[in-house]
Amino acid sequence: MTKHSEALEVSTDSSGSLETPKGRRITIPKREKWASRTDFYLSCAGGFIGLGNVWRFPYLCYENGGAIFFIPYMIALFLAGIPVFFIEVVVGQYTSEGGITAWRMLAPISAGIGYRRVT
Repeated sequence: MTKHSEALEVSTDSSGSLETPKGRRITIPKREKWASRTDFYLSCAGGFIGLGNVWRFPYLCYENGGAIFFIPYMIALFLAGIPVFFIEVVVGQYTSEGGITAWRMLAPISAGIGYRRVT
């Protein structure tokens, strides 16, 4: 038996802890889950819908040309904004981390993505 196969042979009990072949017990914390899909959707919506979107966006459209501003905005939203949002949600779900800390797990060189220092 090789070291690699020894690491794979573990037994699990009902308390959520593992026992390795050498008799050591490892406790694995339970992973939290959403109570329902509605909770997940509302949580995601809470991240990008705010008073600024409802109150200020129509004003900015009016000030910048109305529909002439709205058309390129919608094109950019569908071509860039929504795909990037879905990538962030998928990466966060896959790594069980937040949007900023998930990148550190995937590629340590990208640890600064999402941070901005305001001076």
